[in-house]
Amino acid sequence: MTRALFLAEVRRLARSPIPWAAAALCLGLRLAATWELLPDMSVEPVGTSGALLLLAAAMMLSAHLAISRDVRGGMGETLAAVPGRAVRRTAAALAASVTVGTGLASAVMAAYLLARQAMGPVAGVFDPFEAIGGVLAVPFAAALGALLGRWAPRPVAVPLAVFLIGAFTWLNGQQSGYGGWFLPVVLFHRPDWPPRPSAEHVVYLVAAVALFAALALLRHGRTWPRLAAAGAAAAVTVTTGTAATAAAPGAEMNTAQLKGPEASFALMGAQVRERFFGPGARRCEKHGPVTYCAYRDYAAWIPEWVSAVDPVMRALPPAERGRFPMVGQLTDSWWHVDGDEEPSVAKFTFMVWGRAGAEDAYRAVLASGIVRSVTGLLPQERTGCDARGQSRAVVALWLLGQAVPPAPPRDRQVQIGSSVFAEERSPLGAIRYGTAELGYARRLLAAPDAKQRIWAHWDTLVKPGTTVEQALPLLGLRPEFAAEPPVGQPCS
Repeated sequence: MTRALFLAEVRRLARSPIPWAAAALCLGLRLAATWELLPDMSVEPVGTSGALLLLAAAMMLSAHLAISRDVRGGMGETLAAVPGRAVRRTAAALAASVTVGTGLASAVMAAYLLARQAMGPVAGVFDPFEAIGGVLAVPFAAALGALLGRWAPRPVAVPLAVFLIGAFTWLNGQQSGYGGWFLPVVLFHRPDWPPRPSAEHVVYLVAAVALFAALALLRHGRTWPRLAAAGAAAAVTVTTGTAATAAAPGAEMNTAQLKGPEASFALMGAQVRERFFGPGARRCEKHGPVTYCAYRDYAAWIPEWVSAVDPVMRALPPAERGRFPMVGQLTDSWWHVDGDEEPSVAKFTFMVWGRAGAEDAYRAVLASGIVRSVTGLLPQERTGCDARGQSRAVVALWLLGQAVPPAPPRDRQVQIGSSVFAEERSPLGAIRYGTAELGYARRLLAAPDAKQRIWAHWDTLVKPGTTVEQALPLLGLRPEFAAEPPVGQPCS
């Protein structure tokens, strides 16, 4: 390989729209997927590695096209631009593909992580080896494309390889063993799982790139130096891939929540126990009557929780505020061993939080737990209940309106974990209400004396038997909206 030949191949790849379009698509799709969530650096590099598989496929195709030019018919004019022996052309195209792929992948990973850093507050623990491994998945694919270009130059080779690797990567995304850590990317990871073998995987990917390059050059003759290089690279690749697969958390992580506390402690490992359940695992801050406790790496999110809870607490009668002394953060996977009390969003928050307009949904999920508890709107059925006609629904919406703008009920899902979603029937959770309750609550939010009236008649207003019509004189409101009968199970 000569420097001029290498630079010619680099220029050829740089002029191709395929890598650039794939890189732009990777970055755009990844930002779109996380735009409404606050950054958690425990999982950001892993998710970005999955997006980089698009660029990996593009670089595999580009490398295959570059390497296989001299075995496809009618390409004499193209080959005139890259003269020299075939082995030099292979080495130049391979090195150029790996270099360009690594550069583009590094740019995408860096741009994404810097963008997310600016979308703070940032939580989680950043593992640089995860980011490096995501970048190296692209030269892994480029080298594999070069190998296929020499040994399987037919055009179908790349689509078939992309399909197989993509299928195994997807099936392996739940840690189920379909390829393990011999794949370029292992997709799924939760922020509270045991550490992944990211450093071993980086070494494996570097060795795999060297192995693919050596095997591609063997197509031009089995010399002892080439055989020795291929053998050494194969030994390192197999050793590190096996070590990484053996050290990684396995399929049992997917059923962690289904196991009892004792089994869960055995699964989580010493590092996870120390990080989430050891001394000093939580950082606590007191704001008003409530203490907020977050895991060490998530303390930056406490102001977000305060913005949801504190306005509601200040709107409650003083005698009711002492019922909620703490808001604590739950883990994704080990919530059932966080304490003896039944987890409730009235006292607990999550390892996911919203931003860019989505934060209102998260404020509502957290604040509505307190509102439901203090007003007695606690549905017995998972499908929820209907509070139409009840004065406490108006009070509940007024309380919730201190944190988020009141809105009509609608079904939606709010992501509260890596793969956990809260099913919402309205901003009050599983509680439905009508236009009358919403309209009167909006009138109260605009009334300067609403707090004094609600505090003065609190016990009457939150009784299940008090109707909206009975509450209107107490609230200083005139009849304005038509009453609606409950739909489904009334709240009792």
